[in-house]
Amino acid sequence: MFGLFGPNGAGKTTCLRVLSGLTQPDQGSATVCGIDVRAAPNEVRRELGILIDIPFPYEEVTVRRYLSFFAEMAGVPRPEIPAKVEWTMSLLGVTPHADSRIGKLSMGERQRTELARVMLSTARMLFLDEPFSNVDVSMRIGLRSILREWVSRGGSILFTSHNLLESEAIVDRYAFLHLGRIIALGTARELKSTLLAPAYELEVSNVDRGLAALRAIPHQTLESAGRGLVRIGLVSRDDAPRIARTLVEANVDLLEMKSVGTMEDVYSRLTQPAPPAVQGVSR
Repeated sequence: MFGLFGPNGAGKTTCLRVLSGLTQPDQGSATVCGIDVRAAPNEVRRELGILIDIPFPYEEVTVRRYLSFFAEMAGVPRPEIPAKVEWTMSLLGVTPHADSRIGKLSMGERQRTELARVMLSTARMLFLDEPFSNVDVSMRIGLRSILREWVSRGGSILFTSHNLLESEAIVDRYAFLHLGRIIALGTARELKSTLLAPAYELEVSNVDRGLAALRAIPHQTLESAGRGLVRIGLVSRDDAPRIARTLVEANVDLLEMKSVGTMEDVYSRLTQPAPPAVQGVSR
């Protein structure tokens, strides 16, 4: 699961459109599933399931008919289409709306119908632009499991979203775009380690004793963060292992320790007016 992130206008949707052969690039080259997107865009699309936020043109068609039509277009053998349509409708929770016209559905129900369409294909790769848009919390949790299961069977997903907190539950590697260029590339752990100051929230048995003990570790910030909680910002990430040892020596129980940096913090760091150069970015 590869995530593509950046501010509005950074080029995320344009990138998906170019890679799927829907938009002709001005220059450069790209291959998707081993196929040159400029030389054979139709061949590329045979390998893809695509969800891009565009106006919906099929409002008078029922959900079942819509999915059956696209299953046939995707090359699903005709005898298998009814069962596969029923499976995807059940998977995405749209079975109760199977015989409703799409124009009568809520925005969330339309989005789930579109995701059902994508899951019908025999694609090797999915391009998903804001797949969780308008979808309620319970369905988002279910969708994360569905997409991870799809990847576990050998597929790949190129994913864009503005919800970076949610992305941490499913995205394996990230690329951040700024003004049409990749400015950072890596896993969440790699990017946080490179771009964020090491900061941790600790749940301890005694806050006062914990604060007193932790002053021995070189730090930028050290404060109480609520009942039973201490937050410490270190000078060096190499000092993180000292936290537990220091607390144990002070007879303070460490109940939980977690990094407080998020991918939203990474995004904020990267999209400042002069984004930092990140070493090791391959183009």
